[in-house]
Amino acid sequence: MLFSGLWFVCLVAPLSTAAIFPSCGDANSTTTTGTSPNATDVPVEVNIQGQSGKFTIVPKGSSGNSVGIRVTMDALREVDAAGEAVGQTGSVKHSVNTFAAQDFTVGSVEQVTIGSVGAAKISFESTVSSIGSLGVDTYLIADSGPVGMNNDSWSVDIGDLKWNIRLWDWTWCGDSSATCKNGEVGDAIELDITVQNMGGGSATKKNGSNKTVSLGGSAELQLSTQVQTDCTWVEMAPDYPMVTTHGSSTTITFRFPRFSSSSLYDPVISGSCGELGLDCAGDSTEGSPTGASSVSASATAGAGAAVAAALAATACWR
Repeated sequence: MLFSGLWFVCLVAPLSTAAIFPSCGDANSTTTTGTSPNATDVPVEVNIQGQSGKFTIVPKGSSGNSVGIRVTMDALREVDAAGEAVGQTGSVKHSVNTFAAQDFTVGSVEQVTIGSVGAAKISFESTVSSIGSLGVDTYLIADSGPVGMNNDSWSVDIGDLKWNIRLWDWTWCGDSSATCKNGEVGDAIELDITVQNMGGGSATKKNGSNKTVSLGGSAELQLSTQVQTDCTWVEMAPDYPMVTTHGSSTTITFRFPRFSSSSLYDPVISGSCGELGLDCAGDSTEGSPTGASSVSASATAGAGAAVAAALAATACWR
């Protein structure tokens, strides 16, 4: 696959956070590559808002909010073993009640492979108070094949979106350096995220399960019950991820168990092209690697689409 014609009209930069997310060396981990198996035109892009942490899957070059699949980070809180929020007093909070004003650093687009599947990757990261870091990696899929980082795997097609949620470098209530109230001990982090089909429809759990959610049409949200904790895959707490649907919106609460260095979760949104009324498979061709085209870049301040390409991921500021 050839990534061609990438151009930038918003500022994007290498990610820079206080600590680097540790690599666990998974078999399906991401590798950066200049070539990949197929030459593909994907008429889908991912618009990322550098403030608020929202991203939307839309037809390439579209404007407005009438069509697309939007993912919004709603809230984050550290909880104790009983599920009660901790670290909510004092100047250093262990929670984010709303991400509306949260600043994220948006990275540059990378051409990558996930296992053997080609994708365009763009990441955005933010610090939570001064007690930890949160990151999201979005992978716009450019091939067909399996992806997954453990026993759970999914078959993805061109135009699907895999995304990782990462937490690391966390100071927990109960740590000697924490400023929480006496007796508060953090046991997990809960993160609320809403996925909405902007075109309407009714979101429903398939077969009553929390693992597959129809987003109102051909698009589906694929979820796992496992989370990577300190490079080991473990089950989330019973009943997590917790899924509730209301109209075209689905709200998911993920529960990340206490970790020493890092934690990672990797959901998938499949069927994006069909949901958006696009034919993403029409231009796919099999063949040998053709090499990477050159990337030209220009930067201007302000809002707008950050990347437009045959295979596009877009980073924007509000």
